[in-house]
Amino acid sequence: MSQEQTRTHEYTADELTLRPGDLVMSDFDGTITKRDTGWVVFDELGLDEAWTIEYRWRDREISSMECLQGQWGLVSVPDAELMELLDSVETDERFPEFVRRAREAGAEVVVASDGLSLYLDRLLERMGFEICEGDPDPDDPDDCIARYVNAAQLTPEGVKISFPHANEACGQCGNCKTAHLSRLRLRYDRVIYIGDGYSDRCPAMQADIVFAKDHLVGLMEENGLPYVPFEDFGDVIRTLLD
Repeated sequence: MSQEQTRTHEYTADELTLRPGDLVMSDFDGTITKRDTGWVVFDELGLDEAWTIEYRWRDREISSMECLQGQWGLVSVPDAELMELLDSVETDERFPEFVRRAREAGAEVVVASDGLSLYLDRLLERMGFEICEGDPDPDDPDDCIARYVNAAQLTPEGVKISFPHANEACGQCGNCKTAHLSRLRLRYDRVIYIGDGYSDRCPAMQADIVFAKDHLVGLMEENGLPYVPFEDFGDVIRTLLD
């Protein structure tokens, strides 16, 4: 590892202590889940064309909206079979502990995903969370968890997706995480971002502290930006809370 790569990992010990007034924004797929939920489905069903669509998005030839609609448009199985695949997705067992301990420290945690509500809400509820609608209120915290995600539902024609959080001025992502971060940070002292992939690149560049793994590591290093490498929420807990 080069000296520059080592340098970009560094924050001070004080910066890496979670404190009252902090907001933690976490990606979902590949971050709270152990694998990207879509790829659990696409790989299990042998949908190789989904990779062709994926790389077109990564190369910015198409938006994530076109990518998601194209990939999920390939899925043609009975609803019960699809839900069984979604229920097979493994989640990070320490994420609920992280949320609880972060709130005990006076911080707030929200989830921002360019995935689908169809599975995100189901998996969060499986972890014991109630879903909040709208933004959290720092002055009146709730036990539920706020999440920002593309809307999706099962229909006779397949998975129908809509994008209530798209940024028309940019047009790259179905759910503009940067817009959520910019709006929320006005009510918090710092924003700590946790992510793993291409949809995390923009909000990560705006956050005060970033935890990165997989593709996001390369994106942070390409831009010479600091980050904390992590594998799971056990690492995040040890860094911020232990």
